[in-house]
Amino acid sequence: MTPSPKPAALETLYEQQLIGVVRAANHESALAAARAIAKGGLSLVEITFTVPDATRAMKAMAATGEAVVGAGTVLTPDECRAALDAGARFIVAPNFSPAVAKVALAAGVMYVPGAYTTTEILAARDAGAHVIKVYPVGVAGGPMYITIIRDPLPNVPMLAAGGTTLENLEPFLRAGCVGVGLGGALADPRLTAAGQFDEITRRARAFVQRVSEVRASGLIPAMTA
Repeated sequence: MTPSPKPAALETLYEQQLIGVVRAANHESALAAARAIAKGGLSLVEITFTVPDATRAMKAMAATGEAVVGAGTVLTPDECRAALDAGARFIVAPNFSPAVAKVALAAGVMYVPGAYTTTEILAARDAGAHVIKVYPVGVAGGPMYITIIRDPLPNVPMLAAGGTTLENLEPFLRAGCVGVGLGGALADPRLTAAGQFDEITRRARAFVQRVSEVRASGLIPAMTA
């Protein structure tokens, strides 16, 4: 199966190469963290289903128009449908599920399932995934892992996630990732619990600036969806 036509969120990912991920103790804090990320310049904000009443935060964030809202940790077709109903325009998961893929791709949104081995990555791509979230690559191989698997898989779009930081952002992009998912290094749940949303905004700006610097250096190729 070939990937479905390019969703708008996919174009945005290739333009900015970042996805901000929100995990929080409640949907109010998740919304505040999502808005803080958007304020820092990130255009793609993923709210995970680990947040209680996550769809409330998704719907509220989508209504503001401050960023493109996505859903993370989408494990079932019902969760996928609920996220889409709440305004999610991209679907992310730590795993590949054919049932979730069917719902997401039928809706025409960007689908980013998680995989790690080359077999898993190719299975997800063959099922129509737009980008493969190589997870948890930051703590299980790092940029070198991407460099190695890019040789046999040069045309598979990969998103680095799980243990990504400001320090390894450039190495992941240079290794060939089309983007990086940012969790604790951006919107650490401890920051949201403490109401330190200004710090989340500061971190978001730092990540956006780092991508700009790496691109200006000419060390990574221009990305085209």
